[in-house]
Amino acid sequence: MEKLARKLASNIAASLSYDNEKEQVVAYGLIAIIQTLVTVFLVLIIGLFAGVPIEALIICFSVSILRKYSGGAHAGSIELCTTIAIIYITTFSLISRYLLAGVINGYTMAIIIFIVYALSFFAIYKFAPVDSPKKLIKTEKKKKRMRKGSFIILTVYFALSTVLFLLSQKQYISYSLGLSLLFGLSWQVFTLTKPGSSFISLIDSAVNKISRI
Repeated sequence: MEKLARKLASNIAASLSYDNEKEQVVAYGLIAIIQTLVTVFLVLIIGLFAGVPIEALIICFSVSILRKYSGGAHAGSIELCTTIAIIYITTFSLISRYLLAGVINGYTMAIIIFIVYALSFFAIYKFAPVDSPKKLIKTEKKKKRMRKGSFIILTVYFALSTVLFLLSQKQYISYSLGLSLLFGLSWQVFTLTKPGSSFISLIDSAVNKISRI
């Protein structure tokens, strides 16, 4: 995916007479777009086969939308990043629908929502935005804008969680959808922290060692 994006960026830069810095910006954007499209497609296909397409898409989009503003830890390659995302999304979509939704009650759900959002607002305030080596956040103005965007998205998520919680008192499926949103948010917030970064690095290192065997 990265090779394709960089080749397209090179062609675009050549036709528009861009310098190397602008070409890198185009390449980064194309990488993000291609990765998102591939991930959404695979998540939807796997979700349909597993019987959890809506849950899978909720986790996928709740991660990717917030990540646009908050940043987060990255694996060493796009392919590994995509693989980790698909495994996480599929696993917790199934857990939301078939394991937790049938046993959780309103009181427990309310406590979980409170804890997840309390920790999320703190983590966004403390760590966001987290840049990457390939796309550094160079100005304080941009950092403030991205942090503000993160808080806005988090507030929207909280409103959605509240609506799903209220609906869950009458509709069983709303528990599953609400849990999926919380799992997506939790993963994205986890990648903002040092333990999250260390966890991604550990997976990255393990995959590199296995690939050299």
